[in-house]
Amino acid sequence: MTPFWTNVKKLLPYKNLEVKDLAFRAGIPYSTIINGMNKNSMPHADLALKISKILDMSLESLLGEESVQIVGSGSQSQADLEKQELALYRKNKVIIDALEEIPVTVRDSMQDLILKTRDSYLKENRD
Repeated sequence: MTPFWTNVKKLLPYKNLEVKDLAFRAGIPYSTIINGMNKNSMPHADLALKISKILDMSLESLLGEESVQIVGSGSQSQADLEKQELALYRKNKVIIDALEEIPVTVRDSMQDLILKTRDSYLKENRD
């Protein structure tokens, strides 16, 4: 796999994203990303730039020209990261359980709404 897709796959869990989330936020078809990963092909420059912005990483890092450093993980052990993830899960368990009871189509719509709301909020507060 090209360093680009290897680094993208490595970063997704740390950014709390799945491939479908990345595709949605970048405005790129899910199939385009999956095909790139499966075919081990370098993405077009515009696609790579969109992905780097969503992952908040330099394009050079994703291309393997710089080492990819995941913020926060350098000073934390894997056990500490797992404890944080477990605490986050426990904090949101009620919401997760409620979502699991809703049909997938409704759940996906709710997820899209939440992600759009978050993105809008982050954009407003960055400016």
